[in-house]
Amino acid sequence: MRQKYLFLLPVIFFLLLPAAPAAAQLFMEEVVVFAVDTTPKQSVFLTRDKNYDIICTGTYSFWRNAQNDSVGLADAAFYRDIPPGEFGFPGLSTSGTNGFLVNGQPISSRIVPPGPSATYTYRLPFIGLDAPLALFIEDHPPLSIDRHADNTGAIRVRIYNVSPEIAIDSAEIDFGEVELGAFRDTIVVFENVGYGALRLEEFGIGGADPGEFQYLGASDYILQPGERDSFTLRFTPTSVFVKNAFLEFTSTDSDSRVIRIPLRGTGVTTLEAGCVNTLRAQAQEQNLIPVTLFTNRDGSNTTSFRFDLEYDRSLLLPVGVETRGTLSASFNVTMTVTAPGRLTVTGTNGTPLVGTGTLVFLRAWAVWENPPVSPLLMHDLVFNAGNPRALMVDGSVTIDSICNQYLKNVSFTAPPILRQNHPNPFNPSTRITFTLAAPAQVRLDVFSLSGALVATLVQGTYDAGEHSTDFRASGLPTGLYLYRLQAGEHTLTRSMLLLR
Repeated sequence: MRQKYLFLLPVIFFLLLPAAPAAAQLFMEEVVVFAVDTTPKQSVFLTRDKNYDIICTGTYSFWRNAQNDSVGLADAAFYRDIPPGEFGFPGLSTSGTNGFLVNGQPISSRIVPPGPSATYTYRLPFIGLDAPLALFIEDHPPLSIDRHADNTGAIRVRIYNVSPEIAIDSAEIDFGEVELGAFRDTIVVFENVGYGALRLEEFGIGGADPGEFQYLGASDYILQPGERDSFTLRFTPTSVFVKNAFLEFTSTDSDSRVIRIPLRGTGVTTLEAGCVNTLRAQAQEQNLIPVTLFTNRDGSNTTSFRFDLEYDRSLLLPVGVETRGTLSASFNVTMTVTAPGRLTVTGTNGTPLVGTGTLVFLRAWAVWENPPVSPLLMHDLVFNAGNPRALMVDGSVTIDSICNQYLKNVSFTAPPILRQNHPNPFNPSTRITFTLAAPAQVRLDVFSLSGALVATLVQGTYDAGEHSTDFRASGLPTGLYLYRLQAGEHTLTRSMLLLR
């Protein structure tokens, strides 16, 4: 969104003049002030704190011989060059009682550059006062030039707007989500759309999280009318959650002496947790089955978590959780069996998780049956309120019988594992992974919620191990889809969400 720190004056053209005295100045009005006028002339309205150039040009005669008086010559700011023998005050500056006055004040001490001009032309810088200029030639004895009807002297006053005006293309900046360890830059473009030189300086970042943002630019900028430039802002999150700050700098635009641009960004990261396939539990005993945090990052600020764990209820009987010696030792952790073969673990009010390792132990009784392998499928893993993001790892646990001789003639094959697609939600493609404990005839299909077959991703014989395939949902509408793995006598189904 383009933001203009800009307020333009109404422009009034009374007549066409020669070129303005400097490039890119905005001519506003010409006022001619005659020596014989008895009341001040009024200029156009000049906005408060705007910069103007008042250009005064011309001479006026004191008086003519028609009234049998002497003849002299004066310019806009100084009495000068009086002919020899004539009455006058060569080189004498104007005063509060004689000479050309702007708003009741003589201009001789305010002109730039100072001193008399050979061309009788003067530049008077002026700051607007929310009022017109009052222009008048004041004269009293011994001069009294406006008392002479044959006086033809006049001063031409031209008014120009020379104010700088800044236009910025960013009213506020949201960097969006940025992974910890990475950064994102944005370029801010600004332009001088006014009529005088624009200066920007005193750049600094403040607010709640100034250390997360960086200004990459010059210490100051000077732009002539019509020029544009840019600087870079960088967001480098050191921890998760929303970060807020602002960039502040000063300008010579009278409407925007101090400019503040709000900055916002969100630090994000992805943590990985779940179970592995090498876990073993002893039958007829209470076992500690670890749920592991595989990846973590400094700054993740994880102070709560929640997940569901799916298991074979004929092999495992969960009785609680154990946090001693785990990363969750400071957390309030609860476990609830929510359905046959499914439980929910919640951890809250802990100090941020540091490093990787065992997140919690699941205490469970194990029962040996054939086949003695229980899947440990993780669902709905959430850290904090979704930041950090979560990547779930499914595993399994093997139940060892206390009767080793009974196991000698028993052979079994672990069931296949169908993992949650990643990313999820996705647009337009996602990856689906499955694991086989032994070679099997495999088919992997995608269905709509109505049961219509959308795609067949895999079909054929696959070796034992982990396999992945990509699903590209080009042309499909937003919605929930099901993907089903058939491996030998096993059928597994999961859902995935396509968001356009």
